[in-house]
Amino acid sequence: MNRADLNLVVVRGDGEVVRWLAVPRWLPTAIVVLVALVAVANGAILISYMSLSREHATLVATQEYLDRNARAASPVRQRLVEVRDEMRSWDALHAAVWKPLGGQQRAAAIGIGGPALAAAKGGKRLDDIDVLLAYVRDESRRLRELSHLTRETGGFLASLPSRLPLRSAINSTFGPRVSPWTGRPEFHAGLDLAAAAGTPLKATAGGIVRFAGTADGYGQSILLDHGAGIESRYGHLQMISVVRGQRVERGQPIGLTGNSGRSTGPHLHYEVLVNGRPIDPRQLTRE
Repeated sequence: MNRADLNLVVVRGDGEVVRWLAVPRWLPTAIVVLVALVAVANGAILISYMSLSREHATLVATQEYLDRNARAASPVRQRLVEVRDEMRSWDALHAAVWKPLGGQQRAAAIGIGGPALAAAKGGKRLDDIDVLLAYVRDESRRLRELSHLTRETGGFLASLPSRLPLRSAINSTFGPRVSPWTGRPEFHAGLDLAAAAGTPLKATAGGIVRFAGTADGYGQSILLDHGAGIESRYGHLQMISVVRGQRVERGQPIGLTGNSGRSTGPHLHYEVLVNGRPIDPRQLTRE
């Protein structure tokens, strides 16, 4: 028997030796090492499985998050398209606003050319947000220009008689008509507004009373100076409630309608004059 071996004696319950086994001394150590390696391997496999399980759960959650975002982004993109289309309509609105003011000033034309390429930013295609941001910045610039212009022209616009002195039917319009006295053609310099005697009338814009009294053909009448060469006249009145030199504001009551002067019946004769020349008041009214 080799002394390097371990001897195992198998004994029955009655004390009789059944078998005598010689086991190499390295075998128990090898078994322990093998068991340890198996345990380590099983631990590594378990840890790897748990890590993969967590990654799988994370991927599933990420996919669900992306799917929800994709579903939510679809209506947002549609709304962005609608907003962009609405903002494009601003060009026509600006043109309409600037037209009566002589049109919007543009930068002098310069030579440009080349093929039409997709707009890019940092080498990438511009998305809807970039496009909208560009529109908003351009609109801000145009609004600043318009704000500057309105500050310069605000006084002039405020002086325009943009309302009628009372709400009523028009008995006789501005321009050529047949004279109710002679039956011949004549030019009517204003509007005849239907009104019972004693109907209150209001100033159509702020201004200074230049005349308040009886005038040939107009009877009792008022002439308001609104500045910038613009005046308004109110004729055939029954009563005048302002005096010469008085400052009046838009919408302020200034008298009562009547039938004074050259008139066939109670009504209000209303004129607007620019640099002394009558114009159709309806050209200025917003009503």
